[in-house]
Amino acid sequence: MRDLGTRLREIVRREKGSGIFSGASSPEKIPDPFSRELTYIPDPDPQRPNEHIAALLGGSLLNDDPGCVVVDRVWAHDRSHGRKRIETCLLDADSQIALFDPRVIENDGWWRRLVFFDIETTGLSGGAGTLAFLCGVAWFDDEGLRVRQFFLSGPAGEKAMLAGLADVFRDASLLVTYNGRTFDVPLMETRWAFHRAAAPTDGMPHFDMLPPARRLWGRSWIDEKTSCSLSTLERSVLGFHRLGDVPGFEIPARYFQFLRTGDPELIAGVLDHNRHDLVSLAVITAHALWLVREGPLACREPAEQVALGRVYERAGDNARAIEAYEAAASSRERDVRRHALARLAVLLRRESRFDAAAAAWQSVLDLAPSRATMTALERRAAEALAIHHEHRARDLTTAERYAKSLSADARGREQQDVERRLHRLSSKIQKAENTKGGPQAAPLLD
Repeated sequence: MRDLGTRLREIVRREKGSGIFSGASSPEKIPDPFSRELTYIPDPDPQRPNEHIAALLGGSLLNDDPGCVVVDRVWAHDRSHGRKRIETCLLDADSQIALFDPRVIENDGWWRRLVFFDIETTGLSGGAGTLAFLCGVAWFDDEGLRVRQFFLSGPAGEKAMLAGLADVFRDASLLVTYNGRTFDVPLMETRWAFHRAAAPTDGMPHFDMLPPARRLWGRSWIDEKTSCSLSTLERSVLGFHRLGDVPGFEIPARYFQFLRTGDPELIAGVLDHNRHDLVSLAVITAHALWLVREGPLACREPAEQVALGRVYERAGDNARAIEAYEAAASSRERDVRRHALARLAVLLRRESRFDAAAAAWQSVLDLAPSRATMTALERRAAEALAIHHEHRARDLTTAERYAKSLSADARGREQQDVERRLHRLSSKIQKAENTKGGPQAAPLLD
């Protein structure tokens, strides 16, 4: 039985002969056929020297398939990527990846062969019409970090590219991506399904580095919109700056232009962009795991210490979380210091260190700038202090003072809660004065 590609080519040739393509003699003369869904598999153009294109890109044809070029590069162990040397980026069984994703360690030997994966596509919309024309993988071997790229010099080479990727994934113990859980992997699984092939990523352990990066460097905990793109983290975390890099939004247009002209110069920069993404992904992943192992003293700044503390706290490691928050509490940046003290207060209260927790909440209020209304963080601190002084310190007068500070701009249900608290405190104070002559003798209530 003839394969689908042969049948589709015959249909295209027959329609060309009938004039449906308005006299177009080759796929290149049809305006941007690949900007929409790929509805046919074009023949390799015998006039296009694919071997020459592969050579100019520094690679070779994959299994002599004229539609797919494979390019290999190696970052040696003694080479640096920004502040990090490649040899320091190897992971082992002691790497604390479970702090970011506990599912990873459910697979024995997850560290043996990490494969880093990144793609460049004809668009970001996804679906059957989006083509991944460049797929890059990287892994550590005896020589260093090996980067292998599969480039489609024509869409007809996609089947060969998918087979080449499957060979790499077959030996992987863990797939590492950057936003790959929601984009790269689902898109590639669509392409394998398009060719009626099983996806090698199905059931493979997968670690997406984007969520951990956001926890460590996103600063969303102080309501700041900080970019966590890979290129941004290269500069801010690794100290690596790209020169002459191709912007991501230009990449699809460059590929379409390459399909029309066959000029490899349009693509050389795209391959460099993808290579740097892969190396940065490997180094950022290793750096994040090094950071959680070394602790807060390895952080570059107090904001990073707070974020690291949140990672520890989320994993249930309260001792290291407290250490990180205490280190960040000495920051000169007011907002960072206040948030560190607030998180510290919560954990100290959880550890039944009530007086220390109250002191941390008081420091949050002491650092607040003078303003007419209180922020959510300040209201939380005042409420915690009102509770502490009422039920722990048994200083009802001080508890009432903090409760009154909450009533200034309370609304709705919050206002009702404050009014009930004030009414209860007033009753306790009155009872204490009537019975024992002072509010300090109020009973401990839990």
